[in-house]
Amino acid sequence: MIRSLLRLAALLALTGTAAAQGIPTNPISRIFQWPDIMAGTDIRAACVPGAPERWRFVYNAIHSEQVRSYDIVGGRVETRVFDRLGVGYMTTFSLSEFIGGAVSAVPIAPEDLRRLIAVWEADLPKAVKPVGHLRADRFFWTSAGCRDGRFVVAAFNYPPDGSTPFNFPLELARFNRSGKPGNPPRPMPDVGPLTGFVPSRHNSADDAARFLLRVTEDGIQFGY
Repeated sequence: MIRSLLRLAALLALTGTAAAQGIPTNPISRIFQWPDIMAGTDIRAACVPGAPERWRFVYNAIHSEQVRSYDIVGGRVETRVFDRLGVGYMTTFSLSEFIGGAVSAVPIAPEDLRRLIAVWEADLPKAVKPVGHLRADRFFWTSAGCRDGRFVVAAFNYPPDGSTPFNFPLELARFNRSGKPGNPPRPMPDVGPLTGFVPSRHNSADDAARFLLRVTEDGIQFGY
């Protein structure tokens, strides 16, 4: 019953239009805003000539298993890791981590940021092409940034067997002090196409949230 209500709440939340302003520490606001967080909606809105350089990388490692975000602004990398999202898993970790994630923040030198972005740019040929989709019950990365007053965004699906790694996640891992290892990609069963949020399970062992993000010429949007 609780999980059914949770899935219904997630469906209503994910169809909301609230724009993300950074990573909310309120878990309800965060549920509403995750599609915007992944798309960098707040970064886009603030990206004007003269705006400071800012980046966000989000790793969706099956949404209900782990989500990691890396926000880079003002010479600092803030990492948040959410394991086992959902009320049904609150007993598996501390209440503070459920509310705000496992958080770490470390400085990043200008040369290290330049190296990270150079590696990310080298990975861009592997990005999802418009019109492609990102499945919340699979592994993918989103990235968004504002540099020299120009907004950039890209998404990367991990391959089913995880055999083609990207290099920028390795650079990001250098700044993670959360103590939470990444959830590595693994082979996933072929369950057919997903055409929107489906509140039912793939099978009795799979309680993953299921929704789609669409990659377009203009950015990343929620829905098919």
